[in-house]
Amino acid sequence: MAVSSEIDPTTLSQPRRAGVVRQREIKYGWLFASPAIIFFSLFYLYPLGRALYISFHRWSLLSQPRFIGLGNYARLITDPEFLNSLKVTFYYTFGTVIPIWILALALALIFHENFRWKQFYLTVYYMPAVITLTVWSLVWLLMYHPASGLLTLFTKPLGFEFIRWLNDPNLAMPSLILLSIWKGTPFYMIFFLAGLRSIPTTYYEAAMVDGATWFQRFWYITLPLLRPVMLFVAVFSIIVAFQVFTPVFVLTQGGPGSVTRVMPYFIVQNAFDFLRMGYASAASFVLLLILMGLTFIQFRAIGSQPD
Repeated sequence: MAVSSEIDPTTLSQPRRAGVVRQREIKYGWLFASPAIIFFSLFYLYPLGRALYISFHRWSLLSQPRFIGLGNYARLITDPEFLNSLKVTFYYTFGTVIPIWILALALALIFHENFRWKQFYLTVYYMPAVITLTVWSLVWLLMYHPASGLLTLFTKPLGFEFIRWLNDPNLAMPSLILLSIWKGTPFYMIFFLAGLRSIPTTYYEAAMVDGATWFQRFWYITLPLLRPVMLFVAVFSIIVAFQVFTPVFVLTQGGPGSVTRVMPYFIVQNAFDFLRMGYASAASFVLLLILMGLTFIQFRAIGSQPD
């Protein structure tokens, strides 16, 4: 039987048609993504590049920038005010995020269980997370008032009257940390709660059949399966803590002295109070490098999967 030598023309056009469709998808993809790309370029990439350029110059906003190379960065290394702000920032960050991690996970474990009025308590406890940080800081400014603040109602019966929470060098930073813990814990609790609800209950049922205790189920099932959520919470909370500004500006203005002068406040103060734009830009890039380093460490420590 003879075999036909004719080739179906549709088989030749299929690869070409697929290529045309693919090019069309790419074209429309770039078209729909262009607003976001333009926005990101104008308000993120360009300011970042401009700040890097300024960091190599001495510029007071009142004169032309003068190139000084790495002079600003070299000055930062020997500046006691900058080194103090770096120490204060680490103190605030880890004094805030570590309690937040523990409390947020503990509260998520509690709200993951079923009990009466659960949704009501969850809603009430989450309310601080939806209040703007400026309003929250003003509320705590009133609470910290040494004569008529809300905290005085608790300290006065104990024999402690007229405590200057924000003017005492030993109490100013713990006061900021307490404000931030109360504000941030409900926010991160929701992420832990979502992670707990995504864990299949069959794992716990099988472990209970094998006689595993609550701690064993928590240690060998809950924590390993919460690893992605823990990584997100750790990275995001540290980035937010390193960028703290509003509570410091509203409550202490970096004082008393410089015990609460965190790096963002140090940067803003040098840029707009002392008109050292190049110096402030260099400090901001040092802050960026620190955050990148801490994020890398967290990805290696938490993000890596166990063998």
